[in-house]
Amino acid sequence: MDKVLLMSLGSRGDMEPFLALGEELIDSGHEVAFCMPAQFENLAKEVSPLFYPMTADFLALMDDPEVKKITGQIGSGWSRIGTILKLMRSTKPIQQQLIKDQHKADEAFKPDRIIHHIKCIYPVIAALRMDRKIRMLSPVPCMLHAVDHEPSIGFGKPRGKRWNRWTYSIANYVLVNQAILGYANPVVKEWGINALKKAELKEFLLKKLPVEYAISNTLFPQPEYWPEQATITKFRERNKTQHWKPSSALSDFLKNHPEPLYIGFGSMINGRPKEIGRIILKVCGELEIPVIINKSWGGIEIKEQLPSWAFVVDNVPFDWLFKKVRAVVHHGGSGTTHSALRFNKKQLIIPHIADQFLWNRLVNEAGIGPLGFPIKELDEAKLKKALVKLLS
Repeated sequence: MDKVLLMSLGSRGDMEPFLALGEELIDSGHEVAFCMPAQFENLAKEVSPLFYPMTADFLALMDDPEVKKITGQIGSGWSRIGTILKLMRSTKPIQQQLIKDQHKADEAFKPDRIIHHIKCIYPVIAALRMDRKIRMLSPVPCMLHAVDHEPSIGFGKPRGKRWNRWTYSIANYVLVNQAILGYANPVVKEWGINALKKAELKEFLLKKLPVEYAISNTLFPQPEYWPEQATITKFRERNKTQHWKPSSALSDFLKNHPEPLYIGFGSMINGRPKEIGRIILKVCGELEIPVIINKSWGGIEIKEQLPSWAFVVDNVPFDWLFKKVRAVVHHGGSGTTHSALRFNKKQLIIPHIADQFLWNRLVNEAGIGPLGFPIKELDEAKLKKALVKLLS
């Protein structure tokens, strides 16, 4: 059996598919270790005791005012693109430390293969310069491999086939030249290894690297024209209830208010969490809808006294809760979208950033819920209208 190093970078939603895969591999007899941001050590150790941390500085960026402008959709689209490019330059030391942390994990665990998130740069170096066996696991489509009917993540709404495909050329150019060559080559030179080259990177990423898109074929069928090394498998979700029990207060609320509405924005933050909390309570009160509100990382703040028909949580397993709710209102993360889909719940997506706009379109096209609107447009009238559609 193999030693497998699972390496992911991002928010909680980026960790869960790797944790689920880790459980599957362990059940099949493999030895599994995780390399993730230090903040997820306890979470990862629910699956395996073998954990190698990456610097906590990456996730700490979520509190940066510039990052909040992006997730809260503050300013124009072009200004946010400018902010992203500025952050890519200013966070270079953090990105290079992540590469070094990933290398330490590889050296310490000595895996037979590495399965990694697209944000993890080191595995590509390891494959091209150290003969490591690697595979990419992505919880989101429209990243590397072009799709005729959808642009690359971050390029807005679909247009014509030519435009959509062109966006992948731009995104992959940035991935190769900035994220990999810009961050990795100075580190590679420190290690005394030959620098990575643009042409070999492009060929490896698009023609040789095995990529598993761990998403639902129901929402995103695999294009027939994709290369054979790119496959859509299934959404991966572990059993999180074995490490969690509901409070008596939550159980009592569900007993008194069966099938409430769920509202939560996961790890997303925005510029007006208190106002959004007030809007949610006001609209749900007017519609007489009992609601469970997940404040999670702070995208929703409730400062006032809660009415009897509202309950606030900050960490609850979706595989326990979603079977008990009437519908799900969320930010459109891949994990939340698929969890709601798993339990056949209607969804309203209020996207903040990146792939969340894609899932908003796909959920609506599949007839699973009304088309949502960006977080910056959330007000009483829009939320009320959307909830009436969702629950009708």
